[in-house]
Amino acid sequence: MIAYSVETLVFDNGERYPILMGEDDMPHFHITLWGTNKLRSDGKAESTISNKLEHLKWFLGWQNQEQRDLYREFQQGKFLDEDDIENIKSYLALDIQQLKGKTTKKSKGRNKVLSLMDSPQLIDVAPSVGRSHHYNRMTSVIEYLTFLAKLAVKQSPSPQINQKIEKMEKAFKAARPKGKGHNVLDDKDSKTLPDGLVKEFIEIAHYEHSLNPFKNESIRFRNYLMFLLIERHGIRSGELLSLKLTDMTLHGDKKSFWVRRTHDDRNDPRKKQRVAKTRERKLRLSDETAELLDTYIQKYRRPLQNAKKHPYLFVTHRKGNTQGLPISGSSFDNTIVPAMKGVDEKFADIHPHYFRHNWNEVFSDKIDKNNVLAESGLEGFKNIDSGTEAKMRMHQMGHSSEKSGNVYNQRHVSKKANEVSLMEQEELQRKAAEVRKANVDNGGANE
Repeated sequence: MIAYSVETLVFDNGERYPILMGEDDMPHFHITLWGTNKLRSDGKAESTISNKLEHLKWFLGWQNQEQRDLYREFQQGKFLDEDDIENIKSYLALDIQQLKGKTTKKSKGRNKVLSLMDSPQLIDVAPSVGRSHHYNRMTSVIEYLTFLAKLAVKQSPSPQINQKIEKMEKAFKAARPKGKGHNVLDDKDSKTLPDGLVKEFIEIAHYEHSLNPFKNESIRFRNYLMFLLIERHGIRSGELLSLKLTDMTLHGDKKSFWVRRTHDDRNDPRKKQRVAKTRERKLRLSDETAELLDTYIQKYRRPLQNAKKHPYLFVTHRKGNTQGLPISGSSFDNTIVPAMKGVDEKFADIHPHYFRHNWNEVFSDKIDKNNVLAESGLEGFKNIDSGTEAKMRMHQMGHSSEKSGNVYNQRHVSKKANEVSLMEQEELQRKAAEVRKANVDNGGANE
């Protein structure tokens, strides 16, 4: 069995091209053909292609485990049935990280559940990925299998065969986890963390805080600034790591920075680029944040020799060959964020994208407070209607549609609904207490 890994080629024009490479130094033929003909030709982003290849790498494990050659089966007119689809679905739900032993504090090894068969006892259950991840895996697999099936029967197509392929595709898509598309929050995103937790996280990330887990002065300063930007502006981690010096205005009355799309940049030495997924936009900076950025650039970034070779803002400060080069996404995801989360177990559910959801909730709260003050007649405040709010949110998030922000507002709507429900319960309890008191008073008078 050949083991595969996702590798990224960098062409002379700067294009990043991910491929599924075998340990025999040969790319997987059919998956590479699919990636070239479908994903690359459709203009899919490098990160999207990489993710889909990771999904298919996991799927190849199922093929090897079951000793199946689906291309040959498709050539013979044999397509996936319901049992096959359920089998693949179960396999794609497995959490590869935990199965490899890369466990977290909360989940070590296999999960335990209580069996009620015969005498109650704890049994092992294979750890599974979140529903959104499971949905995406299955989507990638059926896209590839549909391509593979059509390729296999290309020499002898018929309406009957095409109907069978369509039936397989439809059944596979129907088997995906319900309610988990691209615009639905995953379990970890939908969590409402305790009030003040994000603020506490940012405070500890401050370069002068005693609990900051990083020792080097320049690294502490850089990391604090990175967390501050994603918390205050709701930008994605990819947008953060693609910020350039040339897109910043740190002096004058209109301090700001641009979030740019830097796909396939020949000046970026990173094989795996972190890039903006949303529209380009200009965001205003506070005087405090602009001053911190200027300090980082002049005091910590400027002295590094390699930093002069590229325009990217955040660089590696640790001594070595990569010092001064743009910081990698893996360093941010696998070193910086985990180190901060490790300060206290209550930070376990905070992840980079959570700050984007948190920004939206804070933004919604500000709109609510503004409208309350506007309704009270306070001078200087005007009511912001839902349409204007949606346009403001769309700009800040870089969305191409006002509806795209709805998913980020779900937690705020849920929170408000809970507050109203709680108020109603408290009002009912108050009225019930008044009735009981009145009954006691009346009883006492009658006696």
